[in-house]
Amino acid sequence: MANHVSFHINIEQMNDAATARFKEMTSNLVQDSSNECWFGDLWVDGKDGSPTSDEVRQYEWTCNNIGPKWAHIHDFDDNTITGYSAWSAPEMGVEKILEELSKLDPKMITYLTYDDEMPNFVGCYIYEGNEMVDGFEDDADELRDRVIAESERLTEESWDEENDDWVDDETRDIFDEEMWEVVNDAQIMLIERTMEMIKDDQQND
Repeated sequence: MANHVSFHINIEQMNDAATARFKEMTSNLVQDSSNECWFGDLWVDGKDGSPTSDEVRQYEWTCNNIGPKWAHIHDFDDNTITGYSAWSAPEMGVEKILEELSKLDPKMITYLTYDDEMPNFVGCYIYEGNEMVDGFEDDADELRDRVIAESERLTEESWDEENDDWVDDETRDIFDEEMWEVVNDAQIMLIERTMEMIKDDQQND
């Protein structure tokens, strides 16, 4: 069974044309019996050249256009999409959305945050238009090092390199307790700093 990767897409300061197109795309979403939607349905609009509902559920189409072999959306509104996918974040799917919307608004700002359920990795990327401006992805080792660096209770000696594990259950519990706050802080800090930089550059253009 595939690991679930939770993701959140947020598009800021879209103009009216891009907002309208985003609403058109999300209006294509159809809830299944679990009240979830298939990511690929964003492009199933019945127009000539558009994929069909069957096509976007094919393994090859999903891998080539979304990234992971499947991706579900469980919530969305006028500028956000939240869901989960198999093994990896739907980065290609995000880029496909932005490629279309940026034709209408090249100055919109988007951020993607995601985390693997284990977690084997966590990440965050920020885009201007359809261009990635900054971001990071921490694997399990990098995430552990990030938490240790921020923690007042964990040190490098808390990790047993020889056994590739925490030295005891207490240190493991501390890591589990502190990890998500550290991840969220890192994502928020990067988003705020990068968005401020992009907005400053746009004002100076």
